[in-house]
Amino acid sequence: MADIDSSGGRGVPSSLFLLLAVWIAVILVTLVWGIGNAEAKLQDATRAALQDGGYGIAVDVSGRDATLYGTVSSEVEAEEIVMMIDGIPGVRNVNSELVVIQPVEPAPVAPQVSMRLIGDAVTLLGRVPDEEIVTDLVVAAEEQFGIDRVVNGLSVAENVANLPWLGRVKDVFVHLGDLRSGGFVAEEEGFTVNGEVISETVRTEIEQELRLIFGEALPITSNLTIAVLPAPTFSASGSGGVVTLQGRFPNQETVDQIADAARRLHPGTTIINSMAIREVAGSTWLQSIDGLLDVVTRLDPWTIDVAEGQVTITGLGVDTESAEAIGVLTEEVVAGQLSVVTDVEANPAAVALQLTQLLEGFDIFASDEATITAEGAALLDEAILVLRDNPSTRVVVEAHTDDQGAAQDNLALSQERAEAVVAYLVAGGIDSGRLTAIGYGEERPIADNVTDEGRAQNRRIEFVIEEGGG
Repeated sequence: MADIDSSGGRGVPSSLFLLLAVWIAVILVTLVWGIGNAEAKLQDATRAALQDGGYGIAVDVSGRDATLYGTVSSEVEAEEIVMMIDGIPGVRNVNSELVVIQPVEPAPVAPQVSMRLIGDAVTLLGRVPDEEIVTDLVVAAEEQFGIDRVVNGLSVAENVANLPWLGRVKDVFVHLGDLRSGGFVAEEEGFTVNGEVISETVRTEIEQELRLIFGEALPITSNLTIAVLPAPTFSASGSGGVVTLQGRFPNQETVDQIADAARRLHPGTTIINSMAIREVAGSTWLQSIDGLLDVVTRLDPWTIDVAEGQVTITGLGVDTESAEAIGVLTEEVVAGQLSVVTDVEANPAAVALQLTQLLEGFDIFASDEATITAEGAALLDEAILVLRDNPSTRVVVEAHTDDQGAAQDNLALSQERAEAVVAYLVAGGIDSGRLTAIGYGEERPIADNVTDEGRAQNRRIEFVIEEGGG
């Protein structure tokens, strides 16, 4: 007979209770594992979708619900993300914690253009709004400084403002050709130019032109300084049909102008051009060189030397009057820009030639006599004036005859004629110590004695400089 428990019912075996407990545990574990695994898969799926969409958004999945965290640029973008996550299989609800932050447009940046002139290189730097402005600036720089010297470092950016003054910068380059070094910066605060120039005149011209270009658009700041440069020099000489030019000058234009003036004012001479272009200061006296080359056309030989604020001219003139005029003419040419020193004398040989040419072609004596004719006396009166104007010149009066008659008689006649000329000159006030008479007879013909014309040329009076009589 079975045992009856104390409650009065039939008893349940303990093994049955154990099996029931195990079965319940398995059911619970299965449920918990299944739910967790599904949640992890949804987490991975939502994160992958966000990553593939390029969204920097965080997502948190709890059960089948997804919560989104992060910032977006608009409400539209937020809705697109929510819809994308909501469309993932297994997602039940989508909670959005997304914050909309509107992107801030970058503020316009002011343009800036700078130029740096260092040695042979001209570098352009800065930022501008478009390529057209870059082209305009580069072309303007190349036209002024040369294509091979310009290095373009300008950049283009969309947020750079196109201010009115920017289009005027290209007009600046043509006025900066005289900069030895330096450059400029053009920006919203103003236009600043710096560097070295060769003179106060150049600095003033540049500053005035910049103000004209920019007007009220940009204030101008000038940091230009005057370079301390050696002064230009010039020297020249002329003798025997050769003119030599030397000196140092600031540019080729000046050298060419001087060479052209020498050719024009001294035609038929050989020009030796040894002038050089150097880093020298500008000087207004350079414009006087043409006039100086004109002044010395009255001399032969001659020299010009300009240095340290002084011009020195030396040479020989055809007579004392012309020699004395050189100083006055030179003062007029330089107009106070240089002090003037002249060391010019009458050329004794030129004086003698002038006297000879004065009597050339005239028979100043009666035929076969040493008597001076009225025509001859008038010519010798002019010779007296020439000798008075050249008081330091000592000459030899040479008389010559044709070959008609005996040679001994001709020699004696020529001596008498030479002495007659000297006597006339002394009577006119010329110191006898400056005069010597020599007759050569027919010994030194200059033409053929066969013709009347040739014989007339041989009957002549010549003046030559006495040795040591200059």
